Amino acid sequence: MKTFVNIFLASAVLFGGIGTAKASSTDEVVDVIDSKYRNLFMFKADRKFIGASVEVYYANGDLITIQQLEKRKMIIDFCDVKFGEYTIRLKKGNDVQEYHYVKK
Repeated sequence: MKTFVNIFLASAVLFGGIGTAKASSTDEVVDVIDSKYRNLFMFKADRKFIGASVEVYYANGDLITIQQLEKRKMIIDFCDVKFGEYTIRLKKGNDVQEYHYVKK
């Protein structure tokens, strides 16, 4: 079971980081998962964003990771990244949605 948890956390790191975020729209669900892993961030995108690219940028503009959004919900783990501000950007066609996260 511990191996499964480690694999899950490792895959979450590859998919991005998680923490507190500020949503640009009131329709999305933004949640900080309350557990011993306090750097997990979960959001639920609109249906139109399924298949969109999810990009995580550091405050200075460096691209941290990019991947496709396969489902509406996504968990991002910011556990192994440095402290600072991050921008999570969903892009599909002309539609763009951003979340902001500050790791303290």
